[in-house]
Amino acid sequence: MPEVRYPLTSETNLLGHSQVGALSCGHDAAAGPRERIRLTWYRVSLKALEALDLPAYLGSTLRGAFGHAFRRIACLAPDGGPCPAPLDCRYHLLFETAPPPDAVALRNLDDVPRPFVIAPAGASRRSYEAGSEVAFDLTLIGRAQDFFPHFVVTLRELRSLGRGRHPVALRRIDTIAPPGGRSTRVYSDEDNLVRSHDATVSLANCTSLPPSGGRFTLRFMMYTRLKHEGGWVQRPDFHVVFRRLLGRLSSLAIFHCGARLEVDFVGLIEKAKAIALVDDRTRWEDWTRYSSRQDRHMILGGLVGEATYEGPLDGLWPFLVFGQWTHVGKNATFGLGRYEIAEATQEPR
Repeated sequence: MPEVRYPLTSETNLLGHSQVGALSCGHDAAAGPRERIRLTWYRVSLKALEALDLPAYLGSTLRGAFGHAFRRIACLAPDGGPCPAPLDCRYHLLFETAPPPDAVALRNLDDVPRPFVIAPAGASRRSYEAGSEVAFDLTLIGRAQDFFPHFVVTLRELRSLGRGRHPVALRRIDTIAPPGGRSTRVYSDEDNLVRSHDATVSLANCTSLPPSGGRFTLRFMMYTRLKHEGGWVQRPDFHVVFRRLLGRLSSLAIFHCGARLEVDFVGLIEKAKAIALVDDRTRWEDWTRYSSRQDRHMILGGLVGEATYEGPLDGLWPFLVFGQWTHVGKNATFGLGRYEIAEATQEPR
């Protein structure tokens, strides 16, 4: 694709629909369901304008700061007032997703997933020197990809982080092409231009990858909160992890990708039950965060560590690969439930 550059201003990107369309990475109505379930992964770099002392886990801080800035820029509501057009409001579409009025079968769904994930890049840090880089990953899923210019404008307006309102400034944004990790610069503060890009990955792309033939290890990198049979999961049996992942991908497909995941759910769960947890090296850790919306501290615990499994992954592998970028379980929007396939080995002869 030849490079196309667009000058970035708040007015043109929030009101100029032609630019948004030109950068569109969203679903193609003619594509099959697995092609339409797609995402783009970005690495965002901010610069600390003074020494920063931030919370131990930055994900919820980033999500809160970004959400406030996006609402201020994109929502038609007066300050503190109700939105006059929530069904068409960009903020409500992305941050307060609700089932459409005619979606009878989905109206009782308690937790509609948001079509993005904001997660710290690398190990958590609390202290940053003035001039140092604060990096995080941003994954846009389905129709959220069409709003990438809006995300850039919001990131430019993100002037501070944390309860101390520490000043920061957007420096650059790169796409990272899964699974190889090749990066491409799509925004820089040096020229204030957004570059066209096509670094999306779809569920169909993951289908073409060969499955593991024997043992494999999942590394739960950030508090993974899985609910099963009414309680929080303390042991990551594979069928439980896969159930929650399949449910999340199905909901993302319906609400944000214009597709339905046409699979045999019961059959896939039965296959997942055949995969044994042979070495559990996970532990439960509690983490406390402050919710400005609820004005209180909250304890959010989850699993971290590694778990090794054994069994055939035929039919399950594409979902497991794709889920590395969507995350799994509760509170995925601000980075919880991040995992990676750390090891995959063939069965011994």
